[in-house]
Amino acid sequence: MAFTILCNMRIVLLFCVLLVFACGEVGMEITGEEQELYQNHRLLKAYFYHPERVQQYAVYEGMEVDSMYSSLKDYLKGHRYTRYFEPAKADDMLDYIQNSERYYSFGFERVLVIEDTLDRSRDTLVVTAVYPTSPAASGGLKKRDKLLFANDVPLTGEDAKLYRGSDTLFSANTVFKVLRGDSIFTLQAMQKAQVLSSTVFLDTLYGVPFISVTEFTANTNNPQGTYQEFKDALQEIRGAKSAVIDLRGNPGGSIYHCTKMAAELSPLNEEMLYDISHFPYHNKNVIDTAHYFARNFLNKPGDGVEIKWVIMMDARSASCSERFAAILKSTRPETIFVGQTTYGKGIGQNYIKTPLGGLAGITSLQSYYPNGETFHEVGIIPTIYAEPHSDEIYEKTLQAVQSFGFGLAKRSADLGMGTLPPKHTSGKTDLGAYELLH
Repeated sequence: MAFTILCNMRIVLLFCVLLVFACGEVGMEITGEEQELYQNHRLLKAYFYHPERVQQYAVYEGMEVDSMYSSLKDYLKGHRYTRYFEPAKADDMLDYIQNSERYYSFGFERVLVIEDTLDRSRDTLVVTAVYPTSPAASGGLKKRDKLLFANDVPLTGEDAKLYRGSDTLFSANTVFKVLRGDSIFTLQAMQKAQVLSSTVFLDTLYGVPFISVTEFTANTNNPQGTYQEFKDALQEIRGAKSAVIDLRGNPGGSIYHCTKMAAELSPLNEEMLYDISHFPYHNKNVIDTAHYFARNFLNKPGDGVEIKWVIMMDARSASCSERFAAILKSTRPETIFVGQTTYGKGIGQNYIKTPLGGLAGITSLQSYYPNGETFHEVGIIPTIYAEPHSDEIYEKTLQAVQSFGFGLAKRSADLGMGTLPPKHTSGKTDLGAYELLH
């Protein structure tokens, strides 16, 4: 509830600051591009987390809007986070940050399984994920199905390689024939459609639940976003003693979604972390400290509180991935982190539509552990170092699970093929951590 009140207060304050924009300053008559520059200057004064870097408006007169943003030097490892998107690009950027990857397809993922290295004609495609809202789900495709034919075109051997990573080779209207268990099924015809990808995938690693989170997004294949996908996965593994979350390559996303997801794993009354944020009040940049507890998001203990967790991460795990991991370091100190030190982005941006239709992306907050330390420019340091894309990281992850005192299955119980979960990756590389203020 506290989080909701805080968000509502900031939206009201944003409305107030936009009213100020509409009125302008006494004696100033500004139009056209100069008006957009002036109004963005006011936004920077109101939200930027280093207000001392924002100079008087006269310094920026005549500049392009994004040049003013660039002058604030909000960079980390070569990436700039305070940016302006002109009206022609604003809606595309909003779509990018609010939605998971959208593509024209049936809505399922697959891997190539080599069953006989000497006889490659036996190579097959096995379904590893079916998006719940998709033609594939409606058409009856199931996880672990082996794809045999697509409109009578064989999907084994060399053809399996061709169709492994490209949906464009499939006809827009396709009938699949699959092997499910020991039976062959011909599915009903599927028509390609625009599909939002899922962002949470549940697999197993030697019988241990293995949850891959590729990004934290408000709108995914589940209309309620990444949080609800994660919540569904937690409910599916209810009763598990230990589980793995894979955050490798996860570039971040919605602060709300990653924080609420971490609340599902945290005791209700343990402080998770706090943010120092900047926003407008009476036409000034004011500083607010917001402390977050699981009870701000949940009215009962989360579905992951009783599970021992191992987190896989790498140098590309950034922003909201680090926020999620930092919360577990605070509230669940027994959690084991395996992989590389993460990217080190402990700051977040507000994205705000400007009155003339542009989009302001302004760094407005920095996150801290409850003890006052920050992971910004530091990252989350692993408990156990491992190369992120090698057999080593899986071996060390399994050793971490066993250190909790739990045994392992001899073979992946979920996929019925191999022992390693398939790779699920986000198409985004620079999502960051954000809140949207409309």
